[in-house]
Amino acid sequence: MQKVGIIGTGSIADVHLDSWRRMPGVELVGYYDLVPEAATRAAQRYGGRSFASLEALLAAVDVVDICTPAATHKEIVLAAAAAGKAIICEKPLARHLADAREMVEACQHNDVMLFPAQVVRFFPMYRRVKERIDAGAIGRPAVYRSARCGAFPRPGARFSAGHYADFTQSGGVALDVGVHDIDFARWCCGEIERIFARGLTFANRPYQDHAQIMLRFTSGAIGYIEASWAHPRGVFRTRVEVAGDGGLIEWDSLDRPPLMAELYDEASGLQRIASSPIAPEDEPYYAELAHFIDVIEGRAQPIVTAHDGLEAVRAALAAIESMRTGQPVVLKDFGE
Repeated sequence: MQKVGIIGTGSIADVHLDSWRRMPGVELVGYYDLVPEAATRAAQRYGGRSFASLEALLAAVDVVDICTPAATHKEIVLAAAAAGKAIICEKPLARHLADAREMVEACQHNDVMLFPAQVVRFFPMYRRVKERIDAGAIGRPAVYRSARCGAFPRPGARFSAGHYADFTQSGGVALDVGVHDIDFARWCCGEIERIFARGLTFANRPYQDHAQIMLRFTSGAIGYIEASWAHPRGVFRTRVEVAGDGGLIEWDSLDRPPLMAELYDEASGLQRIASSPIAPEDEPYYAELAHFIDVIEGRAQPIVTAHDGLEAVRAALAAIESMRTGQPVVLKDFGE
């Protein structure tokens, strides 16, 4: 039985907790949050108890799940590593490359697992893309395209509008959103050689950000990633397309979902209800957390490593630097 502690109890923690509480072989021990009332609310909803300090929580658990903003990750990871706890940490791994590197080194030194929560690798449709590439279905990947586009995080949510609008804290859309697709692109196409990007990050347009990130892989493949907080509220779209020398594979969230029910009644008229017939254990966040437990208990090798998390941060920050300077950035020397 793995005793799990949650650090940070905002909106992403709720997503994790919905999975943790359904998972066999784990016990939700408790929560630590800089806002004690938030930790208390989580305990009332999901069970366990709130802790008055990070140190007290670390003393009571085997595993920590870090669901705080990226700028806070380093301090928490270093403390958890020193305490010998297995760690899953929300993306991006850190706000700054030096912090991410220090986190990885500390976990290696203390021989503890640091698992970056790059959840896109666990979405069934994305995993299927990767599986088909690995099976040789499209030949050698040559062109990668993906998009992750929505509105700016809504005002009023914890760590939302004000936090994300503060570039020094969030890194803008390229780091907070683009890091998902950068990691997935690297998983599909290999190491990234250089990056060129354009966007609104430095355009002084509060509550709106957009990035177009172009990648050259060491294999010779090219990639294009669109990450956006500039779409109308209520619209969120993701898509991925990989073309190889033997074919193409793609998925778009705007396509008709796997299961669509069209129901009509006199009171409300026509209703379209979309759903996916996947089992609960195939839900991406559940699959991610269950895989993490499998890894620390020796039943699996990690699908994503601390090094992958570090390199995703490096590439996202290189994209930001390219936007700032207007020049391409060679990745191998960036941040060294």
